[in-house]
Amino acid sequence: MFSEKTTPLTKLNSPLFEQKGVSVWMKREELNHPLIQGNKWHKLRFNIEAALKQHKTTLLTFGGAYSNHIAATAIAAKQAGLNSIGIIRGQELYDRPDKWSHTLHNAAKNGMHFQFVSRIDYRDKANPETLISLQKTYPEAYILPEGGSNELAVQGFKSLMVQIETQCPGWTHLFTAVGTGGTLTGLVKYAKLQNKRTILGVPVLKQGDYLYPEIEKWINSAAVNHWQLLTEYHAGGYAKTSPKLQLIMQDFKKEFSIDLDPIYTVKMVNAFYDQLNQDQIKPGSKVVLLHTGGLQGCYKPL
Repeated sequence: MFSEKTTPLTKLNSPLFEQKGVSVWMKREELNHPLIQGNKWHKLRFNIEAALKQHKTTLLTFGGAYSNHIAATAIAAKQAGLNSIGIIRGQELYDRPDKWSHTLHNAAKNGMHFQFVSRIDYRDKANPETLISLQKTYPEAYILPEGGSNELAVQGFKSLMVQIETQCPGWTHLFTAVGTGGTLTGLVKYAKLQNKRTILGVPVLKQGDYLYPEIEKWINSAAVNHWQLLTEYHAGGYAKTSPKLQLIMQDFKKEFSIDLDPIYTVKMVNAFYDQLNQDQIKPGSKVVLLHTGGLQGCYKPL
């Protein structure tokens, strides 16, 4: 289930990129697994190994109605022979499956059982007392944090960075969408240290600055490439969109024959274009855009 696959690094040829004097590639992690695609594959693989070594029978995790992590965890658990439980933000969805997103329908189809909680209660998802209570209620469960981001998840990106360094050893900019920060942390931690390199994370939630302390804690090293969060591209918040983003998805598919997901990757691409048009990316730069998957989020509810 978690055998390593080298995904393509696709060159993106565009008159705009020629005009700006930059080279651009997309790392196609949406192709790394048919179902557990993108960054979720990297986050889950070592955690599932740990769950099996601990003889757990269930994966329990947290997420919103449009969480790619929820959908991926349900599929990964099923393929590993484990049960799955999702603590879902939004108590109003409890008896309204007609209001469920495609993500929730997909997770339920793959065997995940839901526990819907209020938005106030959901804020306690990382509270130690809450986690102790959940572990007592579900002693058979291996508990994953929201987004699947923990130290084992971060380790999962080491092999991805090996691929990127091999396919484009001279890259100068690496863009990724950011939810909980685990993917960005892994890229920063395992990228080779070189001068004039920048790793840019694009939070898809409002006020993404709150992620800095957590990411710095996970990195736990001063000897890393420059990195930063571009926090102004959330388009109103998680799972929010705009006519501009919809147009970017359409135009990107038309120009490069690559689908973007509406929750994460399109916001990252929008940030890249904006930074490029503001001349924040200098001529001669070699830019890698990480496709983090999530294409299940493109579909309408069943």
